Amino acid sequence: MSKKVLVLGEVREGSLRNVSFEAIAAGKKIAAGGEVVGVLLGDNVAAVANELIAYGADRVITVEHPHLKNYTSDGFSQAFLAVQEQENADAIVFGHTSLGKDLSPKIASRLQSGLISDVTEIEGEGDSAIFIRPIYSGKAFEKVKVKDGIVFFTIRPNNIAPLAKDAGRTGNVSSISVDITNLRTI
Repeated sequence: MSKKVLVLGEVREGSLRNVSFEAIAAGKKIAAGGEVVGVLLGDNVAAVANELIAYGADRVITVEHPHLKNYTSDGFSQAFLAVQEQENADAIVFGHTSLGKDLSPKIASRLQSGLISDVTEIEGEGDSAIFIRPIYSGKAFEKVKVKDGIVFFTIRPNNIAPLAKDAGRTGNVSSISVDITNLRTI
């Protein structure tokens, strides 16, 4: 069964981090022919949206607001949850980075979803996907299969190869507005 997958792209100093492209590749595997939607949160992120499409995203949604210039878990979670509410995705992929490790448990809790963290490999595709993650300080590996609900996982950087870049690939880039003016800025 094909799925809609949301992939959070990470932007640092105006450029996409490589883990964003790796997360798209993981999302493609889970989507099983479905749609992979890149999500970019920040102050000026639309400029890099087409790069996510070149690496395999079918379309990209941006949420831009001055309060999202610097990462805060409250601001980013509020913005990401607004995108999820609009898209109602079957799966969510984050990088297992400092941002992903901080944000993913908060999002999973709000969605009342499980979370598979630090995935290093995915066997199979779609509903038959099995996620492999290290346990016991990397001395053993655990295989996890999601039986129902949202498939939510983080991937360890430099373990899942990104898809080849196709500069001629096209897709839709849209923006949504989220009211986050009540947030404190740092």
